[in-house]
Amino acid sequence: MNVHRRKWSTLATAILLAGNLSIAAPALADQLPAGGQPTTVQATNQGASSNASQTGQQGNAGTSAGTGLAEAGQPAGNQSAGALAQQVRDGKINDQDLINDTYRQIDQQNRQLNNVIYTNPADANQQLQDLQKAGHNEQPFYGVPLLIKGIGQPYKGYPNTNGLPYEQGVQSHYTKNFVQRLKDLGFIILGQTNYPELGLINVTNSNLYGPAHNPWSLDRNPGGSSGGAAASVAAGIVPIATGNDAGGSLRIPASWSGVIGLKPTQGLIIGDSTTPSVVNFAETRDINDTVTLLKGLLNPKQAGTLKELPQDLRSLKIAYSLVSPVGTPVSQDARTAVLNAVQFLRAQGFDVVEQDSPVDGVKLMQNYYLGALSDGSVANFLFQQKYHRNLTAEDVKAGLVSPMTYALYEASRKAPQTARQQYQEALATVHQQMTAFHQQYPIYLTPTTATTAPLNSDPAFLPADVAKLLQIKKLGFKDQMKLIYASWLHGLSKTPFTQLANVAGEPALSLPIYVSAAGLPLGIQLEGAPGSDLLLLALGKIFEDHHQFHFLNDYRAQVLPPKQAGNAAQTALPGEQLVSTSNNLLSSHATGRLVPASNPQAGQAGDLQPVLPQTGNQYAPMLTVLGISGLLTLVVVGTKRKQN
Repeated sequence: MNVHRRKWSTLATAILLAGNLSIAAPALADQLPAGGQPTTVQATNQGASSNASQTGQQGNAGTSAGTGLAEAGQPAGNQSAGALAQQVRDGKINDQDLINDTYRQIDQQNRQLNNVIYTNPADANQQLQDLQKAGHNEQPFYGVPLLIKGIGQPYKGYPNTNGLPYEQGVQSHYTKNFVQRLKDLGFIILGQTNYPELGLINVTNSNLYGPAHNPWSLDRNPGGSSGGAAASVAAGIVPIATGNDAGGSLRIPASWSGVIGLKPTQGLIIGDSTTPSVVNFAETRDINDTVTLLKGLLNPKQAGTLKELPQDLRSLKIAYSLVSPVGTPVSQDARTAVLNAVQFLRAQGFDVVEQDSPVDGVKLMQNYYLGALSDGSVANFLFQQKYHRNLTAEDVKAGLVSPMTYALYEASRKAPQTARQQYQEALATVHQQMTAFHQQYPIYLTPTTATTAPLNSDPAFLPADVAKLLQIKKLGFKDQMKLIYASWLHGLSKTPFTQLANVAGEPALSLPIYVSAAGLPLGIQLEGAPGSDLLLLALGKIFEDHHQFHFLNDYRAQVLPPKQAGNAAQTALPGEQLVSTSNNLLSSHATGRLVPASNPQAGQAGDLQPVLPQTGNQYAPMLTVLGISGLLTLVVVGTKRKQN
């Protein structure tokens, strides 16, 4: 551990000194130390006042965080996690009150955002007591409240549904090492955030949990699949919320919600595979926090893959592109965001040139979807355990599964034996192309997303495409894959830039440097060679130190009167649609439960988390599905041959 600590100190020093770029990073250096019985309550229309502030034991003596933060108009999530931890250590914030205040924020804002799907204050209080009993408080995130993503990050006793209605009621029987490491870093886990079914789409909406809403504009989606996490950070509920990324699931919501989203190098984080796959990390709003978290979550066996920084960051040539890799339109907002970044970087002395990626984006996505077939196979396996039959188109109509999940299952049945080899060859080709590209251009700059956040009324799949997907069983495999690509294009056209980093296994960082004239954020993406995570963060620190970031609370303070700017998620900007909060108040936080919220799509009243029958089974905890998890293995493609 001491060896790793010394190495990180060296790297931190390099970040501070590289290029004499006036990176004001004493904080960055300081942020590098080593690092009941839940029940579920369905969404109802009956209101009940929250008693979150009454639960648990008292922590360190000090100023009440609930009162102090509220009076200051400064929710916990609007401060850095490192700063909060220091205030808890110093006794300036009461740790129990900090947790209670965060639960109050969830109560107040989830009525409109639907970003949190489960909370467990009894468990959170136990975590806090355990932390206090340990007798030391040097953890970098000591006492900081945290929300974890509802998929791919199992926590014993928490729901583990994968967003599938027929898995409702299933709980995790173990805690993933990634989640345990978060607790070891001092975080207090409060609950789970919303995500789409199997994490398969770039917006957060599902038959089970309903749509999440963007705190910048409540009629829009925060993105996906880590949309609940990004909305929680953007709204100031928590300073950090975890997510995962198999094709942009951290970076897309970061762009559309105006927060920082890092996808680390493949395999760098504890518990992650070293082959192109899902990567676990978080949505953040502070570069120092991001560096500290990266360090704390490192897989010790992979720490040596992190690259040293050059003596002068300005020696690195940066390529940028304004062109969609799949030939779809790129909005003027996205182009402007990148051009603004180019102008800024040039003003700092960087050599920035326009140069597209050498990778064929259409072929990349065709193979990417080939990798997604295993998601359909896993969904069908879980369905079989409950209903003793295979998925059908009728199950889509019944709301038990999404049309794309069903389509992926049907295509997986007809996938040839050569599919795995084709996918592996595609990975190798992309890796070779990007390795050569980064030798000349260590950094690749693009928009994170091609548009600002879509309306929640904009479907992930167009009705005409859904009708075709329901008939996909009749097609041969090649035509099935063509239909899957065509059906996904409506969503992909909004986010065509993020998948490359996943297939190449590279780190990529979305930074919140742009807000459109309509008051919507859009991020830029910095991508580098494997192991260049710290380089990306050092560049991000330059943007941060020069006040280039635009967060929701800061933006609202500029455009709204002071009294209105205090609560970001409950104040509409001119032209926004504000959702009614009268339909669903939240019930008690005394035990773990699903969190209800009001308002579904397009401002219509109703429950965002529909009441569905309890249909859990014992197999689901074995098969947590992460985003487009098939990127990785295609294990099922070779074994799931033609069935009935």
